Amino acid sequence: MGRTRRGAAGLVVFAVAGLAGPAACTGGDGDVYRRGGGDAKASSRPSPSRDPLPRTPPPPAHQAVRSAEEACDFTEPFEAGKVKAYLPGGPAYKGPGPHPAVLFKDDIAVDESEPPQLPGDWTAAFATDDTRLVVCQYDDRDHPSRKVGTCTYLGGSHNSGDGEYDVQSARYVFRVFEAATGEQVTEFALDGTTTPEETCPDSALYPAQDFQLVTSDALADELRPFVTGRR
Repeated sequence: MGRTRRGAAGLVVFAVAGLAGPAACTGGDGDVYRRGGGDAKASSRPSPSRDPLPRTPPPPAHQAVRSAEEACDFTEPFEAGKVKAYLPGGPAYKGPGPHPAVLFKDDIAVDESEPPQLPGDWTAAFATDDTRLVVCQYDDRDHPSRKVGTCTYLGGSHNSGDGEYDVQSARYVFRVFEAATGEQVTEFALDGTTTPEETCPDSALYPAQDFQLVTSDALADELRPFVTGRR
């Protein structure tokens, strides 16, 4: 931004010089007659100038993209028939990897910086055009949670000046869908294994509770054959 294209600037200078100089005039038929040149004439259309600046290829044409709710069906209970293609008519999930993927989580107020996260080189260059796989994370409501630790915060309790709440164990179900069709590719479950220190957010409302999370490495290990392998 703010840089002037040298090709465009050259056109401006050329136009101004042509207007300022008295050495040429334009006839009614649109040709330019030069003084002192007899009946010689030149085309009134200047030759196109070359733009020396490199051009970045434009992104692919934008395609319709469905919401995370439509692409995953986060309602309870899950119904496969409600899942819709995230990128209808997008590139097929076939051929050699990597197959770019996107991750959606079943959280009302999810912190996008918390684990798990997909490796950076697995994400699409243009998320709305290159995505092949949709990875959906769901809470396993049938998992019997238990206390595994606590989080302590200053100023959380009116009586003691600080607050403490439980960190619970958790299990998550992951379903992977083809972005172009909404067809399910695979399904698996992973336990949350983060420590209380890794689980507790920097700040929280009190009273509250939190749940262990799946690590990014654990999720990547399960997804690797589907993202990097050949279909």
